Amino acid sequence: MTLNNRNHLEMRHQLSLRSNKLMKRPFWSSLILLAGISILTASNATAADTIYQYDGSSPLLGDVTGYTKTELTLKRGASDVKIPANEIERVRWDGEPPQLNIARNQEQNGNYAAALEEYKKAEGSASPNLKKSLQFMVARATARSAKSNPAGLDNAIKLLDDFVKANGDHFRYYPAMKLLGETYLAKKDYAAANSAFGTVERSPWKDYQMDAKNMKARVLLAQGNTKGALAAFEAVAKMDGKTPGELATKHAAQLGSAICLEKDGKPQDAIKVLDQIIKEVSSQQSSLLAETYLKKGDCYQALGESKEALIAYLHVDVLFPSEPAVHAEALYHLSNLWGKIQKPERGAEARAVLQQQYPDSEWTQKATKG
Repeated sequence: MTLNNRNHLEMRHQLSLRSNKLMKRPFWSSLILLAGISILTASNATAADTIYQYDGSSPLLGDVTGYTKTELTLKRGASDVKIPANEIERVRWDGEPPQLNIARNQEQNGNYAAALEEYKKAEGSASPNLKKSLQFMVARATARSAKSNPAGLDNAIKLLDDFVKANGDHFRYYPAMKLLGETYLAKKDYAAANSAFGTVERSPWKDYQMDAKNMKARVLLAQGNTKGALAAFEAVAKMDGKTPGELATKHAAQLGSAICLEKDGKPQDAIKVLDQIIKEVSSQQSSLLAETYLKKGDCYQALGESKEALIAYLHVDVLFPSEPAVHAEALYHLSNLWGKIQKPERGAEARAVLQQQYPDSEWTQKATKG
């Protein structure tokens, strides 16, 4: 008998002995054990709201006693803790159904249809606080989905507009307003987009103010004002940034500058900026990194370097499929580039994935026409 077999048999023997000991416990001992488990379970299930913050610190448990559009108040024992709204990643309300955690993860992973289904199921029995959060979450998931499906933009705008009008003093007011601006921008309603971003710019936090300036620069870029957009992006990139949110916004401004450089016929200069972003940015900033790799692919295409472009787009396909708008565009480019390096079957695969996952995307329509 080999040593591994002897170890395996010995392990099974020990497990058998433990099982026999458990089975021979007195009846009253078993009841006491069960009672202890019940007490522990009840203790862990004590009513509490849970606040998760962007900095990754331990969740804060307590009772939410109030909020405004700039902060949330959490009662913890005899103390009231004020949490700035821009630091709140999510709130798990007392009594919310456990499947909402799964739904949030589905939304995070880009599975918006499944997330929306669970959000809507939870609305019927939700507490007032949870209902307001669900209204925001449904609007957010709808807006994110519409980035790769322009047919959903009008509905997303309506849902976000309804939320901000009904919840002007909610701690999700400014995130909803930013999403509303982004959705108007996707619809090419530049005046409405600027109006929404202007509201975000008037928030009390520097990271939100910087972000709003970036988004206004995106409006200029969409309008063809590359020079004005570049100046606006560079102004944000030069601003002092200390917090993670401020630093992330500075990197987003650098990305905007790189996009302007590429459009201005300077792809090599743009690649240097994009490589610096990739070097410095945390892997958790998936949205920023996905677009950075996408634009790097665009730059290499402008230089006629198909293989390098393909590698950049592959980063999006492999690492960031949860970013639907960027992923769809990357798949479109991959469907064309594979043929240029004598692998047309891989191009057909990319086109099939594009058509299956993003049937309503503008990139699917381009691939079909091509």
